Amino acid sequence: MIFPDVLGHERARTVLARLLASDRVPHAFLFHGPEGVGKGLVARLFAVSLVCTQPGQDAAGCGSCPACRKAAHGNHPDVLVVTRLPKKETRGDAGLEDDEDEGDESPPGKGGELRPFIIVQQIRELNHHAAYAPREGRRRVFLVDPADRMHAESQNALLKTLEEPGGQTIIVLVASRPHVLLPTVRSRCFQIGFGTMPPDDLAAGLVARGMAPQEARARAALAEGRPGRALGLDLAALAARRDQLLTALEALVASSRAASELGEYAAQIVGEGETELLLGLDLVMALLRDAARAASGRGAILHADVAPRIDKLGRAVGAERATELVALADRLRGDLRLNLNKTLLCETLLAAVAGGRIPAFS
Repeated sequence: MIFPDVLGHERARTVLARLLASDRVPHAFLFHGPEGVGKGLVARLFAVSLVCTQPGQDAAGCGSCPACRKAAHGNHPDVLVVTRLPKKETRGDAGLEDDEDEGDESPPGKGGELRPFIIVQQIRELNHHAAYAPREGRRRVFLVDPADRMHAESQNALLKTLEEPGGQTIIVLVASRPHVLLPTVRSRCFQIGFGTMPPDDLAAGLVARGMAPQEARARAALAEGRPGRALGLDLAALAARRDQLLTALEALVASSRAASELGEYAAQIVGEGETELLLGLDLVMALLRDAARAASGRGAILHADVAPRIDKLGRAVGAERATELVALADRLRGDLRLNLNKTLLCETLLAAVAGGRIPAFS
């Protein structure tokens, strides 16, 4: 199987292997799936394979030729990655105007925070480079990750290149929320989906890599079946944070007086920086999803090590409302792209957990 170091995604890897072997590679791809499943890793391995000068029998990159080594270290002239830039320190509340101030050479923002969007100037530079022939190999490869952090202007700027790329240009978009991409962008891409793994299968894969069974099961559960996240998470820290958030949910459901502590509980979700916020929201969603499963009696729960607490939470909330809360959390998570107040967003979710009205979706 191509890319043997990747856990799961057998179907996606099989499709890519066939395309590489046939040498009939589409000019544009969209790799989509939940965050932390490993689609970005596969995209990078695919890019290396596209510029490899000595591919093996499975047409994957050999890993040892000069082209592979350069691409793996990020200095191959024909593999270019477009991602979010550091946020500027000079703007206290960076909004869309921050993203459009493209000529400012201000230092990065504190804590290494990134801009909310890939700016249009980055896409224009991609278009410029895509017009030229490869410098060293047969192809030029452009990775846009995360592609769902392009706003409409950036996406529209990319359309012409997606429609009429150079004959030696391949563009790979990587997105966790593909629905925020314009239909005209999605329709021009060969789409490959990446999903989560059943926790038991992921745990087995981790054990096969030499991990202790108990740790593998814990990582698989806390990562919600996402291989990339399972390999990179701080197990003790994540377990402690999971328990902290579960305690907050239990308190909000058990007593209306706990609603007075919304600010404190919201701060536990927000954490420090975007990565902690997204992880906090993901943990709350996973716990509420488990509560819905427990209340309905359908499906195994991910966080089986705290099953009694999940069962109690599910009985208190009810399957239907827990499902509605998961949908609300997912919607609010998507709204983070709009630069909304993060604490207020989390308080909105927790107020609904405490029994408040669930905002209607527009």
